Amino acid sequence: MSTWAYIRGWLEFHGQKAEAERIIRRGDSAGWAFPEGGWLDAACYARAVRSQYCDEVLDQVREIAALPADDEDNDRVCGLFLVFHEEGHQTEWQIRDGQVQVAPAPPRYDYLWQ
Repeated sequence: MSTWAYIRGWLEFHGQKAEAERIIRRGDSAGWAFPEGGWLDAACYARAVRSQYCDEVLDQVREIAALPADDEDNDRVCGLFLVFHEEGHQTEWQIRDGQVQVAPAPPRYDYLWQ
């Protein structure tokens, strides 16, 4: 039996929201939400998945991160995800500059899982 990965985070859009929604609907959309109101276009994700499916969520996030800038300021999708793996480690996904940087999460986030 596989272990669980607890994924939570958000993406912020600057004109790319419609295309991001299309990408999300094309895959597994469970866990995704689009808060309404205010001036911020964002998508939030919070879900526990079996560890072997963690890469599917990461692939969605990578595809969305790669969307081109859609404004005169050249703003790209940005965001942050934290992934706690039941094996006892945590990773951080930083979404910026069209890419997703995956690294061990800093210890300052350990309180979320203790």
